[in-house]
Amino acid sequence: MGTFFGTHPDSYAFVSSIPNVRQLYELLKGNRTATSTWRNFGICQSMLAATNTTAQRDAVSAREAEFNKALAEVCASLARCRWDGGAAFGYAFTTRDVSTIDHFHPSVTGQASLARVSWGASYWPTR
Repeated sequence: MGTFFGTHPDSYAFVSSIPNVRQLYELLKGNRTATSTWRNFGICQSMLAATNTTAQRDAVSAREAEFNKALAEVCASLARCRWDGGAAFGYAFTTRDVSTIDHFHPSVTGQASLARVSWGASYWPTR
């Protein structure tokens, strides 16, 4: 970010939090198609593997919180940076928001939902 602002001093940056992967797991852990896809394609096994313990999932959640804290701190140190305040992390996905291809990434509906959340936390919120 320092390099970016050093070469583009009149620019602005918006930093979005990392969405809550634990919430995704809780939403879809009972969906056999989702769990099969996660297993067969090795998707985010640190959180989504069926054999993970609660303690392992808690560790992943704690690490994600650390990453979001680092993003917030870096952004706060720069005058022309706006952090979403955890808006993307706090967004509660529904099954419609998740791709039926990999059961991990946002669907078109989910992309639109995250865009609304991000836009509302950005420099140009809708009211």
